[in-house]
Amino acid sequence: MKGSLKIVTRCVAFFVIFSMIFSNTSDYLRRPDDESDEIHAFYDEPKESIDVLFMGSSPILRGVSPMVMWEQEGFTSYVRASALQPTSVTYGLLQESLEYQTPELVVLLCDNIFLEYDYVEREGDLRRALDGMKISKHKFQIVNEITAADDRQTLLSYMFPLFRYHERWKEVDWAEAEPTPLMEHSFKKGNVYLRGGEPLAFSDNFMEPSGIAAPALNQDARNDIEKSIRLCKEKNIPVLMIHLPKMSWSYEQSVALENFAKEMGVEYLDFDRGEIRSQLSLDPALDYYDQGHMNLIGSVKLSQWFGDYLDETYDLPDHRKDETYQRWHEDYQMYAERTKVE
Repeated sequence: MKGSLKIVTRCVAFFVIFSMIFSNTSDYLRRPDDESDEIHAFYDEPKESIDVLFMGSSPILRGVSPMVMWEQEGFTSYVRASALQPTSVTYGLLQESLEYQTPELVVLLCDNIFLEYDYVEREGDLRRALDGMKISKHKFQIVNEITAADDRQTLLSYMFPLFRYHERWKEVDWAEAEPTPLMEHSFKKGNVYLRGGEPLAFSDNFMEPSGIAAPALNQDARNDIEKSIRLCKEKNIPVLMIHLPKMSWSYEQSVALENFAKEMGVEYLDFDRGEIRSQLSLDPALDYYDQGHMNLIGSVKLSQWFGDYLDETYDLPDHRKDETYQRWHEDYQMYAERTKVE
């Protein structure tokens, strides 16, 4: 009996020590990435403290600022998004997020319903989201789908990124190297803003009917979005489907997405429709980073309008006088200092 206990004790001790060494080495070899950091910092938010979850790809990552909404309206929110995020990752992240939070609203950016996602070509984008996730059944679910589509990518390398980044041994100057662990807390709450950008202009007849049919909805993407919406409905969480400003967008795509939202029984909001565009007063020469993303100035304008809309439409709580949310005031001060937002 004592012999068996010793063996178990030694095995546990070995596993703990190995995990510590493994984790520390991974921190040296990991390529720092804002998106992975923001995905990971979500875990630091107290349970049941987030009122709105924003889910999707880079337009929502760049365009929505929870801090601007907090300062203006007082509700809490977090963006769990990444560049070119496939709908399968969005669904997995949403499943995981709802184990930590029960928000008043889930906002889904669904532009990628028209795209056929190539797991083979998009490994870098996939890892931006997945490297920030903790090991869980939801991460396994996503990775199993990826590896089924691309046998060059492995389950082990996603669960333990060291196996993917081990080739960086030769790049690291070990005499000066410092570990870069994933970020624990974010004052931006998932937002990764962009500064500057090239002056742009809307094309002639932008968002007017063209008579050209919209691309067909991708069936895999549609299935994932349907699962996301059903999951929220099962938990009695309202869903708002959105499209954010994007110059490579058409009236026909907007109508197709609106019809899909009606079919699913959820609200749809398109920021490129004329009425909303006029209210936003976005200047493409100043407020866009590129044709698909807002810059920091544009994200502030968009978030001010959107925060007011969400508060009015969904009667969200105002926590600004609640002492338990003091850290949100501190995070906003940090956000204001870094961005120079007044």
